[in-house]
Amino acid sequence: MIKHGIQEGLSTIYKKETTVADAHTSSNSGMLDFLLSTPAVIKMVIDASSNMLDKLLPQDYITVGRHLQLTHEKPTIIGENITIKITVTKLEHNTVFLAIQGEDAHGVFCTGEYERTIVDRNRLLNNAYKRSQEKA
Repeated sequence: MIKHGIQEGLSTIYKKETTVADAHTSSNSGMLDFLLSTPAVIKMVIDASSNMLDKLLPQDYITVGRHLQLTHEKPTIIGENITIKITVTKLEHNTVFLAIQGEDAHGVFCTGEYERTIVDRNRLLNNAYKRSQEKA
């Protein structure tokens, strides 16, 4: 088992004084380009969770996403401030289970669950390189 500082209850809040901006909208939907997009929320979740977890691991280890379930229930308009809270709910071997809750000024707009796996960075890169050399 890998020694690390990750514990149940650990949490982070993606705030960054985040105001929904054009970069967070869906450019391909035309009529919805003034709303926070689900892909932007997913990127925020990935960035915040990896930043929270990876610094608590030994030098050659990182976490990688394994499974993400996100329910984006309410619209958020450009200019609104948002926060996304990510909390470690369970640790099982090398898998970290996280809860997600996004809020804007009007309340909760998204919830979800996320699994990240602790891996050896060099081993991951070697496996990816070997796989890229295989014929389909």
